Parts: sequence; C-alpha cells; structure tokens
Amino acid sequence: MKKTSFILFILFFILPFCVFADDFSSNYLWEDDPFMETRGMFRVKDRSFEIGLGHVNAGFSNDFLTVSQIFRRTLVIDLDELSTGFNMNLGIYATPFYFDFNYRNNWGFGFSANAQAFGVLGLSGKMLSLQEADGDVSDASAAMFAEAGLNGFFTLQKFKLKVRPAVFYTLAYVKPDISYTYTNTELGTVMYIGYNLQLYSELPFFYFSSLPDNASFSTSPGVDISLGVEYPLARAIGITNLFPFLDFDVGLDFINIPLAPSKMVNYIELAGHIGTTDPIQITDDLNDFISSFNPDHDVYYREGEKEVMRPFKMLAWADWRLLGNQLLTLTPTVGFAVNPLYVQPVSLEAGLKARLDLANLLILTAGVNFEDRLWKNSLNMAFNCRAFEINIGADMRSPDFAKSWTGGGFGVNVGLKLGW
Repeated sequence: MKKTSFILFILFFILPFCVFADDFSSNYLWEDDPFMETRGMFRVKDRSFEIGLGHVNAGFSNDFLTVSQIFRRTLVIDLDELSTGFNMNLGIYATPFYFDFNYRNNWGFGFSANAQAFGVLGLSGKMLSLQEADGDVSDASAAMFAEAGLNGFFTLQKFKLKVRPAVFYTLAYVKPDISYTYTNTELGTVMYIGYNLQLYSELPFFYFSSLPDNASFSTSPGVDISLGVEYPLARAIGITNLFPFLDFDVGLDFINIPLAPSKMVNYIELAGHIGTTDPIQITDDLNDFISSFNPDHDVYYREGEKEVMRPFKMLAWADWRLLGNQLLTLTPTVGFAVNPLYVQPVSLEAGLKARLDLANLLILTAGVNFEDRLWKNSLNMAFNCRAFEINIGADMRSPDFAKSWTGGGFGVNVGLKLGW
C-alpha cells in the first residue's frame, strides 16, 4: 500500500511540475544561450527568477586520524606521523536566503545574506615530535563573518561580466602567535613553548571573570567586492567549427577584493608559556626542572584597534563541453588564496570537476579539488523541475591527499531553490 501511494504521488504531483516546467513549442536546446544552436531535444528551461532557502555547507577534517582507524576493535596510532605536524579544520558556510533574476542570460541581478565561521589548528611537527627548533610557529585561529551582498551580471559583446559588492560584519576573530624552541647549549637545554591568542569579538565574554567592569568591545563593518569575467573562447575564434569536441569557455574570478576593512576595537589576550628560555640542567635541581613545565597563563583586557579583511581568492577556470553540448562538462580550476589568519597566508587553489547534465533535470557533479588548504573529493546532485530544485552533496576531505580518501574528514551541503 505504501509503495502504491508513493508511485501515485510521483505520477500525479512531481511529474506534472517537471513536464509543465518546459514549453515543448520551443525547439531550442538552450533557448537562453545565444552561443548554442543544437535543436530538437527536451530540456528544462532555466529559471528567470530564483529564491534560494537554507543553503548550508559544513565540514570537519584532520590529517592524523581516519574513520577506518577509529572504528576498529583496537585503536592503533602511529605517533611518528606527528613528525609532519597535525592539522585540523572546521567550517560552516550558510546562505539562509538569496534572490536572483536572470533575463535570458543577457543580464541579471540579485541579493544574498550569508554567514561563515571557520577554525584552523596547525601544530608544528617539530614541536609534537620534540625536534630541535628555534622559534618554530604553529597556527591556531578562527573567524566568524556575516554579510549582505548585491550581485549582477551583463554581457558586452561576447563577454559576460559579473560584479558583487558586499558589506560584511566580523563577529569574531582570533589571531594566533604560538612559538616553539628546543635547543641544546653548553649551559644546558632550552625548551620553551609560548602562546599569545588575541580574541576580538562583540560576543559576550562573561566567562572571563578577570575582565574589568568597564570593558567594552565594538566592531564596524567592512566592504569588499568580487569581480568575474567569462568568454566563449572556442566558439569565438572558430576552433569548435573544426574540432567539435573543443568547445570551451574560459573565466577569471576575483573573490573578496578588499575595499574597506572591518574594524574591531579592544580584545582579550590569552598569553602564557610552558618551559623556560633559560638553559636547564637536570642535575642541578630536578624539582625546578619539572616545575618549569607547568603551564603558566593569564587573561588580559587590551585596548587597541584591529583591521580585518576576509580571505581573498583569484581563480582561473574553463568549462570544456566534451560532446559539443552540456551533457558532459569538465571544469579545471587553478589559482591562489590569501588568508591572513594563517602564519603562511598564501596557498594554492586547484582542482577538476566533471558534470553530467541530463536535460537540466538531473545534474551530477563529481570533483577532486584542493581548496582552502584541503583536499575535497565531492559528489553533488541537483534535481531540477524548474519550479523547484533540490541540491544535496557530500565530500571526503583532509589536508592530506591520501587521508581525504580514507575518512580524514567529511562535508555535507544541502539547499532548496524555488522560482520560474
């Protein structure tokens, strides 16, 4: 009975939406794309206006433990792997609402509200394996942003130009300063770990009882802009006429170009150390040697301004339609990112995605990408009936390529689109 009810639901509710979503009087395969000329095939039309609800992308990863190691009768840990360091990443990106209007892919505009939070921990391999080092640094940072942005695009000749100015508000910002020193001298051994974490936030700090009564925190918003350009290169220069399988567009995107920083006033400082900068001789006094490794820390309220900009990216990409249509598309990407939260702010961005587009009704996308300093092996699905579209996806991720395939971390994304 349940199976019969489900089949009737598909036949009488969902399928009418899918069928009615396309006007069969049109014999263009991509009616809105001026560069496509293939005719006579069914395809769900693109929406002219679209509302997105509840889009969330969240994930966690590390490069030490994997799921296959955890779910065993006996947990086996190879501490030698820590000699290369320990990296952990936690992030969430949410778009509770957005609106887009698109006029036949010639021009369009929209609005979106987003929130993002992420934290990173990158401990030095020399520190974890107690190797000799002098001032070796580690990462331990976090940030939380809220933003509202306008987006638009228009075509000029055969170029598609995109622009998105945004106002962002920094809800929390943690800047790290962790150093490790271990050296052997004639006077003895020097072993010292110092840390100084600066916490900027307007979120309540009531759990720090040492703060003065007049402690105040404030934040002003910042502004950045994203720009992009797309061009149907293969068709424009005539390569596709000679070799139909060489049908590709190229693009260049600049994401979060800083215009004005968000400013945060006053912060909490967590400072402390383990060990001592003076040489230690164990033979002198064993108790003094042991006591020097008791953690010593304190909390301070500091007055000072901090300018915050969001991470910047520059990405070059190409959409290569292998069959001369949108059935199968490969998208290679290469670029770089600049994230001031890391000790080494510049990192590479690269990857490859393959998309299977079945009449714009069912779209499957698989990819292997290195982005935000993580390897992400993803699989996403979109079920589109024009009136509504459901997006779901998952990925396996890790800072280490091998562990990204064995369960070093996972991510999920979901979202709903409505429109016509």
